[in-house]
Amino acid sequence: MMHRIRVALAFVPLVFTPLILQAVPDMPTALDTHASGVFLNAAGDVLTARHAVAACNKIYAVKDGRVVEAKLELASQELDLAVLRTTLKPYLSATLAQTEARSGSSVGVFSEAYSVLQRLPGRATLVSNAITVPGEDGMQLLSGVKPGASGSAVIGGAGLVLGVVVSRVAAGSSTQGVVSSTMLSRAAAAGVPTGSSLVRAVGITQIKQFLRDGGIPFTESDAAQLGATQSPAARAATLSVGIICG
Repeated sequence: MMHRIRVALAFVPLVFTPLILQAVPDMPTALDTHASGVFLNAAGDVLTARHAVAACNKIYAVKDGRVVEAKLELASQELDLAVLRTTLKPYLSATLAQTEARSGSSVGVFSEAYSVLQRLPGRATLVSNAITVPGEDGMQLLSGVKPGASGSAVIGGAGLVLGVVVSRVAAGSSTQGVVSSTMLSRAAAAGVPTGSSLVRAVGITQIKQFLRDGGIPFTESDAAQLGATQSPAARAATLSVGIICG
């Protein structure tokens, strides 16, 4: 039987809802979150973007309607990465790619904000919603991710984490080699234009060195984590964590 796989560059807009939700029978609810993260290990450590949590008085992690207070365990201003310690117990944690891809051509990947993922229709068959942009310094994507996507994992077709989203690159912003960018946490990204544009992510080599230096356990492999007909979007929804800045 042939399975149909959808590829999309469409995104569901975010709508603010309060932290305390009134449940409606037979209707799932999702918290709109400040930023996103990804489970690193069975202990519940979460990788996210530093700028999304650096100024928070309190940090909360959200998964499937459960909200817990998180502790900032590790951070790098240079890489714009942070690790949060939480009491959440993940059903599944990320497998980071062992070898960073060195491709001269664009490849399809998936990355999206936690809040959008919870409402994303047809994610069980969605393969990709972004493409990598070769020939640039670091990892860049052509993507339409919305504010709230800071810290979201970039997941390849094999289900491996390839990077973490940190900012949107401003069009035509390069001046004397300096490129302007807009952070993609909800608070920092007010007025970010809609539609697809260049998005910057931290690549897997830098992520793993950051985690090793900080003594944070993680799993790496080049073995495919998904079958040919399984969806990276569905895996992203399982791995993803919402972040709220208090």
